[in-house]
Amino acid sequence: MNRNSIRTEKLHGRKKSRTSSQKNQQIYKEIFPKYKLDINSIDFNQYNDIELEVGFGYGEHLIWQALNHPNKLFLGAEPFRSGVINTIREIERHKLNNIRIHDDNVIDIIENLPNEILSSIFILFPDPWPKKRHHKRRFISQNNLKKIHHVLKNRGRLVLATDHKDYLHSILLNVNINDQFEWLCENTDHFYSKPYEFPKTKYERKAIKNGRRPVYLTFEKINL
Repeated sequence: MNRNSIRTEKLHGRKKSRTSSQKNQQIYKEIFPKYKLDINSIDFNQYNDIELEVGFGYGEHLIWQALNHPNKLFLGAEPFRSGVINTIREIERHKLNNIRIHDDNVIDIIENLPNEILSSIFILFPDPWPKKRHHKRRFISQNNLKKIHHVLKNRGRLVLATDHKDYLHSILLNVNINDQFEWLCENTDHFYSKPYEFPKTKYERKAIKNGRRPVYLTFEKINL
C-alpha cells in the first residue's frame, strides 16, 4: 500500500498557551529556527541511530536522551508552544546539537521520512481522549501503526507509556490487530517498569500524584 494513500491522522492537542511573555515570543521567533526540523536538510547517513518522540511535552525525556546519547539524532514533535519553548531553553542551556523539533502535526514527519530510518519511536503519556466521542483522536490507531511500521527499522522499537486503563486496552487491541509488532513483556514487573531509568515527565509525575500507576509498553517491529 502506498503510504500516502493511508488517511492522515492528526496529533490532536492545544497548540498555544493561554499567555506568552515577550521573552517566550522572542525565543520562539529568534532561537527556535535554529532547531526547527527540516527533513530535506538532514543527511541521514551521518547517523546510525535516529529516534523520534511524539508529543514530547516539556522535553524532559527528549533532553535526557540527547544528553546521554550525543551520537544519536533525536527528532521531537510537539504542537504545544510552551513545551517547545521550554525544550529550546534546555537545548541552549546544555548546548545540544543533536535535537531537531517539529512544532506541528507529527504525521507530517512520519509520512516524509525515508522507510526504515528510525531505531525507536517514543510516545510517553499521550492524551487518552477519555470521552467515547473523542476516541477517534487517539494517536495509536490502525492507520498510524501502519505509518510507524514503515519508518521503523527491522526490530526497531515503539515505546509507549500511559496511566489510562481504557487507552491501555485500546493500544494493546490495536497492536494485536496490526500484527506487525511483538510486545516485549516477560512478566507483570516488566509491565510496570520503565525500559530504562529516564527522568519523570510532568505528566508522569501528575499521574503518580493522582494515584494512577503508569504502565510502560515496548513493541518491536517485525517484518512479515
